[in-house]
Amino acid sequence: MNMIEEFNEELNDGQHLVVMPLSRVLIEDEFKIGKYRFYPIGEFEIRSLRPVPNKFHSVMNGSEMNEDEFMAIGLEGQALREAATALTGACSEVFDSSPLLVFPVDGFDWDRFLEADSHDYDLKILRSLTNEAEKVMDILKFFLCRADLIDTLPSVAGIWDQPDGFSSALIFNIDDYESYIIAGSIITHKAVKGSGLDLNNCEEISEKYEKLTTTNGEVGKIAKMALSMHTSFLESNSPTTQFVRAMTLLEFLAYPDDYQQFKYVRKKITPHLAKDYNDYLRLKDRFNKLTSKKDETGNHIGYRTRIVHIGDSIEDILEDEMQVKKVMLELQGYIGKVIEDMINNHEMSWSEFEEFREQKKRSLGIV
Repeated sequence: MNMIEEFNEELNDGQHLVVMPLSRVLIEDEFKIGKYRFYPIGEFEIRSLRPVPNKFHSVMNGSEMNEDEFMAIGLEGQALREAATALTGACSEVFDSSPLLVFPVDGFDWDRFLEADSHDYDLKILRSLTNEAEKVMDILKFFLCRADLIDTLPSVAGIWDQPDGFSSALIFNIDDYESYIIAGSIITHKAVKGSGLDLNNCEEISEKYEKLTTTNGEVGKIAKMALSMHTSFLESNSPTTQFVRAMTLLEFLAYPDDYQQFKYVRKKITPHLAKDYNDYLRLKDRFNKLTSKKDETGNHIGYRTRIVHIGDSIEDILEDEMQVKKVMLELQGYIGKVIEDMINNHEMSWSEFEEFREQKKRSLGIV
């Protein structure tokens, strides 16, 4: 497979090609979502992109050098930049033995990249490329991952199968017909439980969400931010944190540029969820219990109030792991329906989307 031919139009337009290894994913066949292409292990030789050899890799490879020993070498400038990448173990073989995510980037300053003499510059580039890659990973996680099953979460794009959590990217320039591999530590945590995500049979995702990768609509941009927040919700380290992030995301979906009490948030969210007026009333009571409900004696029994203002955990409130998981799936369902409506109306302005909500309310008999 010739990757250069597949991205010929973008490369001839002055864009650069980015290749990032993936881990905790299973890919058997190539597929794409917008500008992003996913490849199974061994689909092509990474050496066809002519990665410039890192002269420190043979020295560092397999060494047990610790940070103090590394700093004692006294490297600086370009030498330190190359050595820092070599120390991670990132090399052509990493890309040959990993599933790959490949996408073009516009506006990449190749001359500045070549002239940079700081590993910090590489880390800055890595963060930027990871953020770009995670836009499509957010879509996949939204469509395929469940809030109660962390086992299926993939690693962040750029992390390959190694214990230290290093990230890497290869950047290819068509004019010089060569590429460079950079790597470093930019991710603070990664999923380790389970075997990850099966990315086969993703044609439906590609057809349904491809439009979101290129939209310039106001609602589309908000939806992309919401997808990123949904990923944070999925990747939460505790159920209580996951619950709080779900509430925060619902608040964002209701008022992207403002903060309002949840009684107002509920009025914006429920029209996306309710089947009829009676269902709307049921959801009103349910959101009250999830947030700020009081019992007959005035004691707070609403989940959000007890967590945020009293200091309880969601496990203290529900006392049953299956009930906790059920609530997380419930919240994910609410979030998902609102985001779906945003994706389907991604070209709208926010004021148009607000009118869309009002129409939903009127159809439910809500005035």
